[in-house]
Amino acid sequence: MEWKRPNTITGSAAEGSKYFRREDIEDRLWNEIDKNNHVLFLAPRRVGKSSIVKHMAKNNVHSFACLYEDIESDSSIQDFYRRLCRMTYVALSVVGKNKSLLSKWLKKWRITSIGKEKITIEKNDLDYRKEFFDLLRDLQVQRQKIVLFLDEFPDVLWKIYKRHGNDDAEILLNDLRTLRQTKAFKDVFVMVLLGSVGLSHIVKKVTGRADKVNDLHKEYLYALKPTQAMAFLDYLMKDATMQIDDETKKYLLDKIGHFIPYYIQLTIEECDDLLFEEQRPELTKPDIDKAYKILLKKHQYFEDWDSRLSKYFPHKYAYLSEVLSVCAANNKLTIQEIYNIALSHKNETEWKADLDDILIADGYISDEDDQYQFNSPFLKDWWKSRHPII
Repeated sequence: MEWKRPNTITGSAAEGSKYFRREDIEDRLWNEIDKNNHVLFLAPRRVGKSSIVKHMAKNNVHSFACLYEDIESDSSIQDFYRRLCRMTYVALSVVGKNKSLLSKWLKKWRITSIGKEKITIEKNDLDYRKEFFDLLRDLQVQRQKIVLFLDEFPDVLWKIYKRHGNDDAEILLNDLRTLRQTKAFKDVFVMVLLGSVGLSHIVKKVTGRADKVNDLHKEYLYALKPTQAMAFLDYLMKDATMQIDDETKKYLLDKIGHFIPYYIQLTIEECDDLLFEEQRPELTKPDIDKAYKILLKKHQYFEDWDSRLSKYFPHKYAYLSEVLSVCAANNKLTIQEIYNIALSHKNETEWKADLDDILIADGYISDEDDQYQFNSPFLKDWWKSRHPII
């Protein structure tokens, strides 16, 4: 039997035929971009925000010049503005509007390579921060709007803060606020900042206040609704050898609980591997239970949820970790129980803000009927096994 695998992708953002469109959020983002609003696009990890904006940048039906990049590797102001300069040039190249500016830029920049949707520019003595502001002034003549989708921006701000101190991080935040609020730039430049770590919490840590990003329009991406999750499951299984009847589909989704595309795809892939070994196409409920248990032992799928807390909030990690551990062990927590945990960690003043701005904002837990519980049964069961209460 020739075995055809499901249409899944779990190692990188989904593109092309792997991308399951979510037109509702695409429309909301385009609407804000069209109004010249700079956007903070927030979602927990693995919900699919990178896939969405990559699709938007490559399938732009507007007259905007768009480009998406993951900017996590940038660690200085110079790095960040070098990237913005290069991205702007590439975005203009894609829409065929770079010739008038190219001759001017060539006099100052060393272009080391040019390819389709890619250009490398280097010149050590160039102040890329100044160059970018000058570039925006040039773009006013072009009457061409540039839309840059910048993934993992909170990580960049954090790196700048850790490596260069508060001053550099605050300079960048002030610069971006100036870019957003300068009337002359509104028609030519829009940023969509993506992040899975609460930007406002990092901004507050860097500057002592969160109002540096209050003018960003916030859009949130949530887990799939039940009807969307079923449609997504059908999308993944189209033409696959593995077969799932309607009752088993419902059982699989109920097992996952929180309909994050990543978890659905992980489960489908594990189930498919089990059936492939036996050359058996019909998926059963025991197969799903077995796949679930196997996935929980593969720590690489969940470790990032833990490591990001210790990385970004080392002084709060003990408190945050215990809240999650007790919540995983007991399935639910009351606000009083969380407060008691906070007292044991001498976190009497910021405990509720930490709960709201970190654990809830970043998708670990949610509040329902005054009870706090994990959003994802997968993450809850993994956390329970990794951080058992003895």
